[in-house]
Amino acid sequence: MIKEPRLTLLFSFCLFFILAGLLREAMPQVKKLDKGSKDFYEHVQYIITEEESRIFLELPPASRSRFIEEFWLRRDPTPGTERNEFKEAYYKRIEEANHLFRGARPGWRQDRGRFYILFGPPNERRTNPMGGRTIEAGRDHREMLEGTIAATGEKATEIWTYYSLFSSLNRPQTVQLVFVDSDGTGDYRLVTNLDQLLPGGLDSLLKPNLEFTHEVYKEEDLRSKPYLHWIIFNFEWELIKVKDKATDSNLSIRVALPYIKILFRSVEGHLMAELRLDIRIQDSSDRTIWEHSLTDTLDIRSEFSKERRDEKWEKITPVPLMLMKGKYSVYLRLENKSANQSIDKLLPLKI
Repeated sequence: MIKEPRLTLLFSFCLFFILAGLLREAMPQVKKLDKGSKDFYEHVQYIITEEESRIFLELPPASRSRFIEEFWLRRDPTPGTERNEFKEAYYKRIEEANHLFRGARPGWRQDRGRFYILFGPPNERRTNPMGGRTIEAGRDHREMLEGTIAATGEKATEIWTYYSLFSSLNRPQTVQLVFVDSDGTGDYRLVTNLDQLLPGGLDSLLKPNLEFTHEVYKEEDLRSKPYLHWIIFNFEWELIKVKDKATDSNLSIRVALPYIKILFRSVEGHLMAELRLDIRIQDSSDRTIWEHSLTDTLDIRSEFSKERRDEKWEKITPVPLMLMKGKYSVYLRLENKSANQSIDKLLPLKI
C-alpha cells in the first residue's frame, strides 16, 4: 500500500522565505489569469518552484492547461498509473486544513494550514485556548525559543511537535512550532523563529526543487522511479528597447536556452538538436504587425558535453520596425524539433 507523501519541514522553510517576494512580483500577472488558472496558481503556491511560477505566468492562455497537466505529472510518485497520489494528498490536506482551522482566513491560507498541508499533522498537538502561559512548564530541550513566552502572553496558543524530521538529510531531530491567536480571530500565527531551528541558518539550503521533492518521497517509502529525467524546458528572454537607426528598429528580442535544458539526439558520437524559434508581435487591437521564424541546428561532440553544461544557445533578433508608443504583446514559441520539447510565452511590451 502506498503511503501518503509527506513534504518535510525543510521544504516548507525554504518556501516560506521566497514566497512573499515571489507573490508580490507576480501579482500584476496573476490578476490577468482566468478563474481556473488563478485557482490553480493560488492553491499550489506552497509547492510551485520559482521557475515554474515564472513559466506559468508567461504562458498564453491556450498553453496553461498543458502546463497544469505536466505540473502534476512531474510530481506523480507512480507515473504510468491512473492515480496521482501526490495530487490527491495535497488537495485532501487543503480540505482538511479548511475543516480543522477556522478563523478570519480559510484554513489552508493560515500558518497552521500551510504547515499541515506541507508535512501533515504533527505527532503531538497541544492547545491552550485560555492563554499561552502553560507553555512555560513544558519548555523543550532548546528552552523554547527566545521571546516566545513574551510573544504569546495570555493569548490562545498551540504547540505542534514533529519527531524525526530531516531524516532524508540524515539529520533527524524533534521540531517544535508555536502558533498564537494574537488577534482573537482564530487565525493563529507562527511565532517560532525558524532560523533558530536549523543551526547555521538557511543560506546553505537549496530552494525547493523537484529533485528534493522526490527525495522526500523516498522518506515516505515511495520507491517508484520518478520523472527526474524531466528537465523543465524553459528559456531566458529579454526585450531590449534600444533605437538602432541602421536597422530602423527600436526593439530587439534576446532568447537564451541553457544546454542543460535541451534533450539531444545522439548521432555518431555527436549530440544533435534542431531548434525553432517563432516570434510574433501584436498591437493593442491584437493585429499582428510583425512575425519571424528561425531554425538552428546544434551539433556538439559528445565528449565535450559535460564541459559545456553551463553554456547557452542564444539569439538576439532585431525587430525591423520603429514601434510607436503604446502597448504590445510579444508571442514567443521555442521548440526542440528533435524531441518532445516546446514552450510558449506571452509577454507584455510597453514602448
